[in-house]
Amino acid sequence: MTKKQEFLILAIIVLLGVFLRFYQFGTNPASLYWDETAIALDAYSISETGKDIHGMNWLQAILASYGDFKAPVLIWLVSLSVKIFGMNALAIRLPVALFSVLNIYLIYLLIKNLLSFNSTLAKKYKLMPILTALVVAISPWPVHFGRIAFESSLSVAFFLIALVFFIKAIKTKGFYFLLSTIFAVLATYTYYSLRAIIPLFCLALITIFFKEIKTKKLWLIVSMLFFVLAMIPILRSPYYEASQNYRLNNNNLVHATQAIAESSQYLEKYNSSLLARLFYHRYIFMARDFVINMSTHFSPSFLFFKGDNNLRQHSGYFGEFLMVSLPFYFLGIFLLFKNLKTKLTLFLLFLMFLAPIPASLVYEVPHASRAVYLFIPLAIIIAWGMNEIFLLKNKIFASILMILFLINAIFYYNDYFNHYAKRSSEAWLYSYNQVALYLKGHYQEFSEIEISEHYWFPNIFIYYQFPELLNKRVKTQELALENPFDLLLDQKNMNKKQAKFIYYEDEVPTGFNVVKSFNFLNGEPSLILVTKENEL
Repeated sequence: MTKKQEFLILAIIVLLGVFLRFYQFGTNPASLYWDETAIALDAYSISETGKDIHGMNWLQAILASYGDFKAPVLIWLVSLSVKIFGMNALAIRLPVALFSVLNIYLIYLLIKNLLSFNSTLAKKYKLMPILTALVVAISPWPVHFGRIAFESSLSVAFFLIALVFFIKAIKTKGFYFLLSTIFAVLATYTYYSLRAIIPLFCLALITIFFKEIKTKKLWLIVSMLFFVLAMIPILRSPYYEASQNYRLNNNNLVHATQAIAESSQYLEKYNSSLLARLFYHRYIFMARDFVINMSTHFSPSFLFFKGDNNLRQHSGYFGEFLMVSLPFYFLGIFLLFKNLKTKLTLFLLFLMFLAPIPASLVYEVPHASRAVYLFIPLAIIIAWGMNEIFLLKNKIFASILMILFLINAIFYYNDYFNHYAKRSSEAWLYSYNQVALYLKGHYQEFSEIEISEHYWFPNIFIYYQFPELLNKRVKTQELALENPFDLLLDQKNMNKKQAKFIYYEDEVPTGFNVVKSFNFLNGEPSLILVTKENEL
């Protein structure tokens, strides 16, 4: 294949990736999740005033948000998008989608450069970079996370850029280590889990490419020092301790409440003997749980048959990769261990182990968002297996392979674009969005409004429809957002009605009448509006 042909095929693959990421963009998923909505509020505030929703300068290492303490980079990018396109789902999700398309080209570059360290592999697997780009362009995992404004989604692009520059530094000039570090810092300020992954993977890369790096060690040392210094603003942020407590405030291996309880049961059973303290120590149970949690991210069930059970993380239709990829995944694993001493294999093995670590520290596994970097090595492995089949030089077999991928993709995306939005609207809190949109046109009719917190935090969606209320807040320094209706409604006007949006199974309060239902897209009931005339 000539360079011109390769470029043309890559361009077609990128265009395919663009279509899959932008078709029905902004309307599928059906609505913004509260996490995306919170990002939108800070972005809007920064675009209008240069300050976040709490009146703090936009240039912060940690933004307080509504109390979940967000990394700033996605919010900064969304603020530019909102300034240009307005406050809507398209503008909020656009930065992630654009960088997701860039990922297709970045992973192509990464594999091309990694293969160059082994002339035998480079010569044998010429199609591997282009096939990897194809897998990333069409696979459910990268496509879905390219359509939603999650911090982890955006961080993948900066992580890949950092890797490309790191490899370029090894091959050419040490100066590129510094560029690699700049993007590693951006990645970390996009998604905080990379604070652990990037330093560990950097050590892995130094181990893999030690001979090549020796002559450029000064640039590497300077770059590593720069990364350490760049982490200081995070550590010195007034929100650092609170952000750590927030992230650790769940059932995870750091707190290890589950492991401690299990350990205590065995110690009590065996009277805390020396052997019992040794074999039933909480660290044994923590290690066991970590290994189990890790393994779920490599299971065929997760990767090819079921995917993440959370409908925000996955479509609910088969796995994170197209099912036809399964045999090529196992063939790629075989090739991985067959070429165990190559730099490509070591690179993939280290990344495969490190990528799911943040996700494996929590008992909610497998978790496609926290383990999102895992699709990078797995896509490469699948492409490796595909390339091995192409080496057979059987045009009929190769044609059948591509037809199978095409058929599988058609079935998957037919479901995604025709059924996913309806199936997942509850997971995306569609009814809260509809309530907020309804109130945008009808709030003048009411003196009091209450919304059921059955799904959690409805007020943030009201602020999204009325972002001007952010400037009316009095207690801007408090992390909890004030009740927006205190700022929006004329509560002294007794000629207006009281309104309650209640969960459909809840009892209608005395004196209230049912006015309107807010169902999910699949027709399942959710919230209902009940109103009552004020007593004069």
